[in-house]
Amino acid sequence: MAQRAIASSLPSILPRGATAPSVSSRASSTLPSKMFPNHIVDNAESFGNRVKKGSVRKFNFASSQYASCFKDLPKPDVAKLRKDAVEYLDSFDGKSWYDDPICSILNGEKLLAPPSNLWITKNSLSQPNGHQYYSTPTQVQSILTHIQTYKSPYKDIRPQIRRIEQKFLHEYDGFLIGNQCLDFGKQDGVTEIEESIMANSVERKLNDLLLDEEIAGKVVVNRQPIFVSCVSNFTNFLDLFRKTLRSLELGIPCVVLGRSHTVQHSYRWTELLVDLMKEEELDLGMVTYLSAQLEDIKYVTSESVNEAGMLYTTCSRQLAKDIKSTYPKTIASTGGPNTLFTTEWTKQVQDAIRMSASIECAGQCTALRHAVVPETVKPEDVEAMFNDVTHVTSSVEALRQSAFDGVFAQHGGTSPPSSKSSDGAYIKHSTKDAYYKVSSSLPAPENGELEEYWRKVVVDVTTSAPNTPSHSEKKAKLQELAKWLIRHQPISLAVNAPRSQVFDLGRDLFETTSLVVTTIGSTDKDDAPPALSCQARPQEAECFGEFPPRKTMGVFTEYPMIIPSSNPSYDTHYQRSYLESHTGEVNGKVLPFVKDLLMDISDAAVRGYCVEILNYLIDATKENPKRGFGSDRTAIWGLQRPPMLEEYRSLIRVGAGVTLDDIAPIFLLFNATNASSQVEFSVDASNEELIDILPKYGLVLKLKIEDEDSFDQRVDHDGDNYYNVVKVPQSSDGEVTKFPMPGQFVSLYLPMGHIKSTMKNDEEFVKYFGKSEKWLKMA
Repeated sequence: MAQRAIASSLPSILPRGATAPSVSSRASSTLPSKMFPNHIVDNAESFGNRVKKGSVRKFNFASSQYASCFKDLPKPDVAKLRKDAVEYLDSFDGKSWYDDPICSILNGEKLLAPPSNLWITKNSLSQPNGHQYYSTPTQVQSILTHIQTYKSPYKDIRPQIRRIEQKFLHEYDGFLIGNQCLDFGKQDGVTEIEESIMANSVERKLNDLLLDEEIAGKVVVNRQPIFVSCVSNFTNFLDLFRKTLRSLELGIPCVVLGRSHTVQHSYRWTELLVDLMKEEELDLGMVTYLSAQLEDIKYVTSESVNEAGMLYTTCSRQLAKDIKSTYPKTIASTGGPNTLFTTEWTKQVQDAIRMSASIECAGQCTALRHAVVPETVKPEDVEAMFNDVTHVTSSVEALRQSAFDGVFAQHGGTSPPSSKSSDGAYIKHSTKDAYYKVSSSLPAPENGELEEYWRKVVVDVTTSAPNTPSHSEKKAKLQELAKWLIRHQPISLAVNAPRSQVFDLGRDLFETTSLVVTTIGSTDKDDAPPALSCQARPQEAECFGEFPPRKTMGVFTEYPMIIPSSNPSYDTHYQRSYLESHTGEVNGKVLPFVKDLLMDISDAAVRGYCVEILNYLIDATKENPKRGFGSDRTAIWGLQRPPMLEEYRSLIRVGAGVTLDDIAPIFLLFNATNASSQVEFSVDASNEELIDILPKYGLVLKLKIEDEDSFDQRVDHDGDNYYNVVKVPQSSDGEVTKFPMPGQFVSLYLPMGHIKSTMKNDEEFVKYFGKSEKWLKMA
């Protein structure tokens, strides 16, 4: 699943008014309507009519209606996808990317620039592969003006966009896979399009449900232009389909940002998109492409903060931090050091480690970066494991042969570890382009972040997997690893041990962390093979996300992005009038204090919002976890509690001017659920109103009364014992003005995701992990 960009590949493109030739008219016949499956041109009414009358229709993560969107998915023809890709690659003319340079596109017109602005583009291995015009200052200014002044003429163009989507998936599938293969060097782009065909169906239905809510007057979708900062390795699914097309179909203009390298394939699908929009007679101001220097990108985004919507990116944490520092409305997916844990060093486990580390030449977001292995493993064992790494010279040949884990030896796209690396010295394999370091201690880089080494096979091997009979020593080692995982927040954790032990080990790590993806394998059962770090199928409810560490999340992103989801929902808010008119009915049993708290809220809109949050939680936890939809392995998924480590809490700071209305949604989120023991409220000593009223609700609260300096000192001294630290903002003029969707609000405080077994139809796994106290429940 999703892969990501390196820090050097921040979008780099921006224009300013100029006349130029129109986007090339590509030879593309219009398919007859009978070739468009009904599921593609589905609309709100057709999907809405399939929803039980009178039921609550929600698009929020883990709701009953969210779960219903995974049914009746299309079946991709994988053989056709591969055949189309090979045929495209066989006929591809490498000169075409030189003869038809990348340039900015504004209102359907190409903005060409003087020869002095013509640059050579490079693929992911730093090899030249085409030309690109960077926009002139005048062109940059023209695009900035467009972003600041353009108003979408649409609220719903799903039929047109879904016809375009069908063409991308079935007529231009070879074009998408082939261009990505040539530019990024992706060996298995077929699986991405296979995934897209199915996952797109889920997200179309989620969009339908979102639009239903807007039509009903409950929410409003922000239709300011969004920025799409393209990733290098999964741009077809992440950027073209789930960000650009899902936004366009609800009338949201899209500004696709170029990159400093690996830019050709995302430009080519943007160019084709504009051509297909012409055929549908859509307003071409809805899609803009920015091709400019990095400083111009920063200029355009920073000058558009008030006039534009969200900026969506998948990138390194450092890059996400830099982007959000100048563009606060950023939704970033940020990767992390994916980890595999094993108590045994079998050949199958070694294969799982090697395969996870080398997938797409270490270019997939779930590629392995860290392995925790038995203490008996020595450097020579790791050296021998990497003997089986496969070097490839051509991604095209890898695609023909259905390969996915070849390594481009000594490529120049990114740098390998150096002997002076802040992470310490790594050993280079004697004959393979792979690096490793073996230590009995967990990685502790000087700057706090484990270097990714994008597209280089680099694995930190920690020899600390507990194999001692001592329960206390085993628990201590697992807790040490759990705290490391919380601090570094990888996307994925794979756990491997004998079947008789792996459930207990897996549950300990699952319950004491907050990862989106956890996979349970075995070392001794053929039908439950060892787990890899690189396994997640979002179309089967193996929900996926690249979340930053919880405590510093706001530095990187406004919300964590879970997949599948409705991309436009991240910039959607409740209508205050709807919340104010809310009946206040809670659709289920709640603790007695809830009614009293709702009555004490002074703002009717906040009261209505709290009821929406409660109703969402009741619906989402009615069946929690839920069963996944895969046939090859077994997953359960849903909302979760924070890590269940003793005295490891979320700390909510309530300042002097903060009111009950300000904290009520957060208060209910914890205290109306089984997460109530995992939160602590720090209330300013001068906030007498809240100090007096909070005990009224009859709860056993962890309440600390202290001034701001004492709070800051305590966090500085004891910060490692807090999962999350949140300072509640004071509402302006005493009125809360922003009410995000419940799924997004909850994601700021509580974990979500899935855990799966590598065995299909694993009922023992479902029963065992389904009973875990980690799953969120109403109190």
